[in-house]
Amino acid sequence: MSFILGGRTARQLGVVMKGSSQRPILPGTNDKTLTIPSKNGAWDFGADVGTRLFSLDLAFITKDYVMLQQAISNFAAHLVDSYGKPRKLELRFDARPGQHFIVRYSGNLPIERIAGFGQFTLPLVAFDPYARDNRESLLETTLTTSPYERIIVSNGNIRTEPVIVLTNQGSTTITNFKITNEYQLE
Repeated sequence: MSFILGGRTARQLGVVMKGSSQRPILPGTNDKTLTIPSKNGAWDFGADVGTRLFSLDLAFITKDYVMLQQAISNFAAHLVDSYGKPRKLELRFDARPGQHFIVRYSGNLPIERIAGFGQFTLPLVAFDPYARDNRESLLETTLTTSPYERIIVSNGNIRTEPVIVLTNQGSTTITNFKITNEYQLE
């Protein structure tokens, strides 16, 4: 099991992934409740899904402490931008082909060093907790009739609104244009 972080494989980053990394099934929830004094329990107003946290157990395996320090410095530089701030990176796992998360380094990053060996846990957070599909679906249509209807079907399991771009390619101004985005109610 391996990963790609910011377009670089674990091998290119100089690390190996240990088998104990945590990749949660679902992110934690942000529960919306209200407790009332002198009343048992609480009112439940539902919940939203929070951020998804990843803890990747990684290790550097080098020949000596000088090479270890160089590998650590290169890895740290990959996690931050030119201002030294954590940058957003695409995270892909071999076990989830065709999907990726947008993550950034979050927390602290201590490392246990023994000669040319260093082990650590890389904390990453995905503020958008759902995996993105690597395939982008693009539909282009020239409207020649009025009214016109286009049904867009999503293959995902999360309701996602489409991005609709309207471009006028003629000399006639478009008037009374209406976009209706309807979801089937459950």
